[in-house]
Amino acid sequence: MQFKFSRAPHFKVAAEEWPPHVYIHKGEGNELIVKGPMGQLMDAIAASLNFTYSVVPGDGYWGAPQENGTWNGMIGTVMRKVQTRTSASVPSACPTPGARSSTSPVFLEMLHVLVSRPLPQPDPWGFLAPFTWYVWVGMLVSIVAVMLTSALVVRALGQGGPASLAHHIWAYYSITFSQSLPWVPGGDSLRVVVWTWMIIMLVFMRSYSGALTSLLAVKTIELKYDSLQDVLDDKGLTLIMEGSTALTTHLKTVSEGVYKELAEASRVRAKYVRASEMDVAAYNYLPDGRHAILVEEVVCRKIYSDHFSRTGKCSFYMSTGNFWRLIYAMIVRPKSPLRELINARILALREFGIYDRWAGDQMPNMTHCLKTPTRIKLHAPYSLADLWAVFLLLGAGTTLAAVVFLCEASFRRGGSCNDPDL
Repeated sequence: MQFKFSRAPHFKVAAEEWPPHVYIHKGEGNELIVKGPMGQLMDAIAASLNFTYSVVPGDGYWGAPQENGTWNGMIGTVMRKVQTRTSASVPSACPTPGARSSTSPVFLEMLHVLVSRPLPQPDPWGFLAPFTWYVWVGMLVSIVAVMLTSALVVRALGQGGPASLAHHIWAYYSITFSQSLPWVPGGDSLRVVVWTWMIIMLVFMRSYSGALTSLLAVKTIELKYDSLQDVLDDKGLTLIMEGSTALTTHLKTVSEGVYKELAEASRVRAKYVRASEMDVAAYNYLPDGRHAILVEEVVCRKIYSDHFSRTGKCSFYMSTGNFWRLIYAMIVRPKSPLRELINARILALREFGIYDRWAGDQMPNMTHCLKTPTRIKLHAPYSLADLWAVFLLLGAGTTLAAVVFLCEASFRRGGSCNDPDL
């Protein structure tokens, strides 16, 4: 930490724009200037060691090995010995070529899935949601069974109630919908059957009523993509990834596990963009709900912050599941004496939390969208789009009633469809 150049040397620095860490602006005379946390870090190191530097832009990528054995991106720039060192952070998880050497990590990162935040959708069949279809089928089977049991008990004893199955169907239909019995059951065995069904329906209908009220008052948003596996399971989802990174390099050789699935998916449904284009990709592609971005957590937070600052909305969702740890650092020429000098200064700035503070200053509205609830209280009135299935059932019931009425009117004299006891 005590070393300082007596004469300020000049270095060339390779950098790629990567919000929120690196911003490249043009100064006087079209000179490129690095801004953002990495720019502040470079200025601090330059002031501490007494050197000057100029910025040389790269091709937009971190760097990865090519088929001909060369490297592209900033790593390729260093390997070609055009620059002395780089200022933009580079994932040291990349396979290490012989012509570069990483400094101490500036920060650590994990990849997350960034998708469009799901919105409440009309669910016209929501009145069936309190129970699964297994429960509904079970209740249907149960009511048929209890109707038949009741009728068989009466026929076996020869007393206790009407012998007609139609009377028992109507009776248990009435109990199900909290109506009075059209006849009084006689005999203890039949009364036990009726009493048991009354208790079951009391519990069932109270449970249904309470659950339905809760569902109508507070709607839960379904989070379909909360991990890498969720994204891979949806074959129709387009993936957006950074090109020429440690991950893309690993996907070329992986042979098993979830990363093999990702490698196969990336060959048929992936779009590759530069790191500086991630925010634009999020705004252009994610709103349709059929795209997902695999990106660092800090980039997700930056997109959160910028979008909320412009619109006041939280339109994106970052998965709670993460994957693929990355270590971001500067790189220097191999055996460069600058490496240890830079390491000492990076360690000091990192351990005191100064770099994290610089990064946080780039995302003023980051926290507002981090804890957006998945349950929303609905205050707007329900529309026809929410309840058309209820009206469909009403129409079906009315139609059925009309058919029964015509049956009764047509066969009234014969008495086939008309029973005054029903």
